[in-house]
Amino acid sequence: DGSCMLSSGDTTVVCAVYGPGEVKPSKELIHKACVDVVYRSRVGNAGIEDRKQEIFIEKSCSSAILSVLHPRTAVTVNIQEMHNGGGLVAACVNATCLALLDAGVPMRFLIACIHCVVLADGTVTLDPSLKQQAKARQQNGSATLLFTFESRTRAVISSHTEGKVT
Repeated sequence: DGSCMLSSGDTTVVCAVYGPGEVKPSKELIHKACVDVVYRSRVGNAGIEDRKQEIFIEKSCSSAILSVLHPRTAVTVNIQEMHNGGGLVAACVNATCLALLDAGVPMRFLIACIHCVVLADGTVTLDPSLKQQAKARQQNGSATLLFTFESRTRAVISSHTEGKVT
């Protein structure tokens, strides 16, 4: 089992990893371990946006974990948002990677995630604040981008974009 508390700018998340361990029969995979991510926001019940974040984190981490070494088991990742100052999903992915390392889960490579905003005038902001993200959403021709890289070849393993990018 492993854990991590990560602060990135004004964003703070806590991540705990359990496993490989027992898996629910409904989620059991015969040929590899199941990766299950649970994200909890600071306030309120889980919504569609929370589930979207869980899926992005799960897909990013699943590609890094050597799940074939532990068939019929589960690696459970629990993430708790402590404070959101912008770049929350990137902080969650980075905290998950560190918690997986702390837990000793075998991995093909390490992962790192970055969040950026491209405004209509071409200005690029890395690790934007909530205010900068809101400004990008209001402008026509601007975009919010999220990229996850792997450590061996530094290739992009997952991405998410909102808005127009040219």
